[in-house]
Amino acid sequence: MRRSQLAQAAAVAAALALVTAGCSAGGTNAGGGDQPKASQSKLTLDAEGKHSSGPAAEIPGAQPGGSLNLLWRTDFPHYDPAKVYTAPDDEAFRLINRRLTVFDQHDDGTMALVGDLATNTGEASDGGKTWKYTLKDGVKYADGTPIRSQDIKYGVERSFDTKFATGPKWVQLWLAGKDDFNSVYPGPFTGGKELGPDKIETPDDKTIIFHLAEPESDFPMAASMGQTVPVRKDRDAKPDDLDVNGLGEMATGPYKIGAHDVDKSLTLVKNPTWDPKTDPVRHQYLDQIHFQFGVMAKQQTDQLKADTDPNAASYYSGVDSDQVQAIMQDPNLKKRVLDNETNGVQVFAINTARVTDVQVRKAIATAFPKQDVVTTQGGPFFGNIADTLSPRSSVGFSEQPNPYGVGDNGDPQKAKQILTDAGKLGYEVNVAWDSTPTADRWGVPIKRAFEAAGFKVNLNPVPTKGFYDAVGRLDNPFDLIWNQWSPDWPTNRTVYSAVYYGGAVRDEGNNYAQLKEKRVDDEINRIQAIQDIAAQGAGYMPLDQLIQKEYAAAIPLVYTRKQVMYGSKVGGARMDMLSATIDLFNTYIEK
Repeated sequence: MRRSQLAQAAAVAAALALVTAGCSAGGTNAGGGDQPKASQSKLTLDAEGKHSSGPAAEIPGAQPGGSLNLLWRTDFPHYDPAKVYTAPDDEAFRLINRRLTVFDQHDDGTMALVGDLATNTGEASDGGKTWKYTLKDGVKYADGTPIRSQDIKYGVERSFDTKFATGPKWVQLWLAGKDDFNSVYPGPFTGGKELGPDKIETPDDKTIIFHLAEPESDFPMAASMGQTVPVRKDRDAKPDDLDVNGLGEMATGPYKIGAHDVDKSLTLVKNPTWDPKTDPVRHQYLDQIHFQFGVMAKQQTDQLKADTDPNAASYYSGVDSDQVQAIMQDPNLKKRVLDNETNGVQVFAINTARVTDVQVRKAIATAFPKQDVVTTQGGPFFGNIADTLSPRSSVGFSEQPNPYGVGDNGDPQKAKQILTDAGKLGYEVNVAWDSTPTADRWGVPIKRAFEAAGFKVNLNPVPTKGFYDAVGRLDNPFDLIWNQWSPDWPTNRTVYSAVYYGGAVRDEGNNYAQLKEKRVDDEINRIQAIQDIAAQGAGYMPLDQLIQKEYAAAIPLVYTRKQVMYGSKVGGARMDMLSATIDLFNTYIEK
């Protein structure tokens, strides 16, 4: 794919004034079933570096010391930042592993991209094809070794290897200029070769220059992902070990891994060499951050409701759906709940490689019982029923009609007629989702609706830890695949080309529908070439309808709303706009 978005470096200036309808970073304590109201979010880029130095602004009332005890249902599947992509995982690893750039989020809903290890968000030249970064003075690894530009180059190089296919791919794609970027450069583990200076230059220890195949004004935002985490080549002899144990003393954030008991617990401790004067967004108020894994949402809610550990908080899981309404109607409990519409959309992708008849796919989409599914998950507290693959927070979003002309609960009889006309009554559908006690409830209404439409249905709840690895395989046995997608940054640049572009069909990729349609690909390319960001954002909405109505590649389910609960001594609690977790940059423990 030609992944060009804005052809001129001047488009970066347009991004400086980007305004998008989004949800506040701070918690909205909404009662009843009323949805949190969206606020306006303004995204800016700190190209001049005026806001990229530290320390981060102090949180009013913050106190040092104490341990934050986070409850989470599963261990992180990957500990190497080059493999980390899912939202809750990246939130934790942004606390451990710094990057070239990072998003600075504010309680009023504004968001700024600032330099993290770099002095600014990058200097563009050659019409946006070349991006230069200078590292800050005094940035070090946990063992005191200075971070060098060559380490960031090596971090990018290793991400080209297929072993890191689960991680973000923007930097690799844009450097290579090809979807199969591994064919351009296989990574440093094959023959020990480096990317040449035509791709990345490191003229000295503090300067790194990226030469892209095409202009990419979104490159500064891609530079906030795990591919620009520095990795020392001499510490990477066994990269598989890093995926189990993390980067260890190559940690660069305010915390590093102190102990990890696989599938049971993770303890982060202070990184003594982290210098707050170099960090514009993170704090180090806490002595420790302790993750307890294997705690399901109901257990989390029961514990936090009783406040048996006032230092505890849910990390990512929402309040138990059976208790959310009662909790949100209790003023004493509601004040310890963050309630936000997130930037995520939950979707059921239809595997076009397996369900090759588009009429069968349309029958699946027509029969799907969105309302009944949402009801099993907590009704309005789960979110608003979605008709688009884009979150409502992305620039250019507009409401769209249901592409199949059915209500929120589908129409099994209409679907049965479609299936009958196609001669496919009794078609077998294998449904897969990330298994939790709450999510497993939606199997009943899905099976009931599909059987009424004339399908044979097999339900396949997949264990959480291996879910995305399982559904990401091209030869997976599933026809209808649940997934949740959030943009990597607040535009749809990282939605349609990441999830519905033909070039994204690969093992461990994110195109779960395995959609390969030239018409869709051409339209993505056309939209991404639009230089005005607002116009570009609006262009995605007809594309959204095309993907659904013509190809029936995915069924949007819900614009996710989440309630995250925390203990009575957890201070500075707010929801991270990008990850929908509790924001670990600002949290402290009250004495």
